Amino acid sequence: MTPRDARRVSARRAGGTRRRFRTVLGVPVPMVILSLVIAALLGAQLAKALEQSTTSSSHVTGASVDSDASTGKNSAGLAVVTEATLGTEVQRLVDTGTIQSMTSFDAAQCLREQGITESVLIMEEVSWGAEDTSGWLLVHGPVDRETLRANGGIISATVVLPTCGTGAHDEDPGQDRLWAGHVMIGSL
Repeated sequence: MTPRDARRVSARRAGGTRRRFRTVLGVPVPMVILSLVIAALLGAQLAKALEQSTTSSSHVTGASVDSDASTGKNSAGLAVVTEATLGTEVQRLVDTGTIQSMTSFDAAQCLREQGITESVLIMEEVSWGAEDTSGWLLVHGPVDRETLRANGGIISATVVLPTCGTGAHDEDPGQDRLWAGHVMIGSL
């Protein structure tokens, strides 16, 4: 009798047969079941956390474009616009079709000074940034306002000082520009 056989015989005599679990790819079945239960609990916890994180962020960014609360107003009644709220304000202007009359501001001359050849679609007197700088928001592009409203797309927006177009900064017209860029507009 070999030493291995002797151990088997003595184990049977001492307490009966040794209980062995079935294996899956060399891993005992209870360990596989325990791993699956832990993975399911972890997945459920991650799904709940993802749902909570996306629900709370939608309240922060979900301002309605049509609401008056989308942009603030200063004491003079001008919309306070920043880089973060510029897209919303341009979308509101395109949707409502609001056009302010050019009282003492020549938008076409201003765009020519800035080297922009596109025509003005919409303009609004605004208050720019935290400094409350008075300025004009000019929405311009190669399409007309009705096509933009119907189809949406990318449109140019420029925020300038009221001195733009007066020739006050002929040597450097860029001094009149507060911000210039493109804004994505949705269709109606």
